[in-house]
Amino acid sequence: MHRLPVELLQAVFLLLVNDIPNCPSIFSTGTTTMSANFASPPLLFTRVCRHWRDVAHSTPGIWSRIKVELPGALVQPLKPFFPSLLQYWLARSGNLPLTIRIEEILPSNLLYARAPNDGNSRLLKIIYDEMRRWETVFGCPAELGLSDNFNTPQLRTLEQLWDISDLTKFNAPNLRHLRVMYSLSVSIRSFRPNAACGSIRHLYLHQVLPSRIRYFPAIFPRLETLDVHVLTPHIQGMDMGSHSDTYSCLESMTLPFDRLSRDTFTIIFRGLHLPVLQKLTLVLGPGKPRVEKITEALAVAGSCNIKVVDFRLHESGNDLDVHTLEPLLSVVQEVAVCGEVMV
Repeated sequence: MHRLPVELLQAVFLLLVNDIPNCPSIFSTGTTTMSANFASPPLLFTRVCRHWRDVAHSTPGIWSRIKVELPGALVQPLKPFFPSLLQYWLARSGNLPLTIRIEEILPSNLLYARAPNDGNSRLLKIIYDEMRRWETVFGCPAELGLSDNFNTPQLRTLEQLWDISDLTKFNAPNLRHLRVMYSLSVSIRSFRPNAACGSIRHLYLHQVLPSRIRYFPAIFPRLETLDVHVLTPHIQGMDMGSHSDTYSCLESMTLPFDRLSRDTFTIIFRGLHLPVLQKLTLVLGPGKPRVEKITEALAVAGSCNIKVVDFRLHESGNDLDVHTLEPLLSVVQEVAVCGEVMV
């Protein structure tokens, strides 16, 4: 092993670290305990021998991805060793862009209690000091309210933003991917877009009212893909307010297609202009879908030239035959099931 060229050993280290899903973890945590994760790469490399430690220290790429679990209220007090270890890890990454996954240790009965505490604050302060190098962030730290401004010029992916209003805290001119976990309902009407909104190409929403989808072209004018996990039942009489009706860049849309009222898709598509939409993916729940719902809705959409409607089946499976799908050919070019063209 000691005769291996340093460059080859570095390549092996990088392969091992990059193969770890969800980023290498700096800490090993229990319900009330936390320790350094020296059992896994890259910290493991520093414990084998002096040569491996020297090679690991001279390989910034193995330190540029990190998962940090915040101790919350369960690990008190936080030992000084843990902030020092986090600083050591980030310093070894040099000036490389960072991928950071932030998670908080929470007991089941405090699932929604995210009160700031000293342990979390000390670790987050270290992460915030490197925000100019953030490239991908999972688990937005802004939810803890410890900063009012994030200058993140390299940020391209932001996952698990809890409230869309937090996006105004980010100076992120290169942001491309955004995942919002909070239900977007009334708050979207008062939201004022910033520069980050104009650069976003890919948007994932956990939950939203059907009528609120009409607001997004004005907020995210360059949106290319839109993925919605849950459509909240439409509230009769709700004022849709002023909004834009044209998704000028949208090429792909994913919507749930389960237990919705008959007019849900009509609310979304009536008069909605989708001039470049290529693919509409519908995620089916159990049971036989009412294909006429989407056929009627797409028929009233303006400048809608969808090439493919693709049904993604529920895990229990659905019985979709050619006869059931044929009516869709009046509004689209092809109909597929799980990517396989049926008609």
